[in-house]
Amino acid sequence: MTGSLQEYLTAEDVAEADADSARARLRELTREHLYAGTGVLVLTGFAPGREAGERAVLRTTRLLGEPLPQNREGTLIREVRDRGASISQRGRIRYSDTRFGGDLHTDGAEAPLPAPDVFTLFCVRQSADGGALRCVHVSELEGLLSPEVRTVLREPFHFDRRGDQADGGSPTTVKPVLFTQHGRTAITYLRSYIEQGHDHPGVPPLTGAQRAALDALDEAVERSTRAVVGKLREGELALFDNLSVLHGRTEFQDSAHHTRLLLRTWVRRGDVASV
Repeated sequence: MTGSLQEYLTAEDVAEADADSARARLRELTREHLYAGTGVLVLTGFAPGREAGERAVLRTTRLLGEPLPQNREGTLIREVRDRGASISQRGRIRYSDTRFGGDLHTDGAEAPLPAPDVFTLFCVRQSADGGALRCVHVSELEGLLSPEVRTVLREPFHFDRRGDQADGGSPTTVKPVLFTQHGRTAITYLRSYIEQGHDHPGVPPLTGAQRAALDALDEAVERSTRAVVGKLREGELALFDNLSVLHGRTEFQDSAHHTRLLLRTWVRRGDVASV
């Protein structure tokens, strides 16, 4: 990352940087890598540390559009770290609160549509053991799924809200796994959220066809031959096309003196017509 974009994202005084030039450069990069490429873009050249990370994710988010709250409290920057939890637990625990791997998913799977267009991750501290990312693009998955399975995945499923609904609200949100947003095929997914959603009282259980379709999707993810695999280094910022990319990680292990910490934002794009 060089030039006006780096200056804007790293400058202590943002007034001294050229926002218009930085925005134009970032849009070029996202068109090339997020929408015409793998769906993942990694920016480098940042100083490590939390202060630099918060500056980078917020400025990147605002160049692309607007930050979206990630919970009912309105959190715009969320810490992705091990909180000693598991997503098999009920309540407000999310995948990003755990150290476990697998479970490829999209961000905001617990929330109603429209889904966040993009999410960012800045690596403040990386684990020495584990924590590598794996990303699979929906375009490859579509080619591995039968028309019948794709039809079922476009029908409504109940996703567990992870306790983030308003007081008195439904504990699930109803939406398809495959859908259309901004005129293109999109995906929202985390299987355990669906299974827990359909386990709530008064919610119909998953049908045989629905379970078979989810099994087929999981099998397609495992069969993927074009997955992007890598591990963010401290001081790197990754952008993900959240409508097209399923992502997950390998299990990681913190040490007593060094804990993995990523900073995340969700983005609603302001230039979707040019995507």
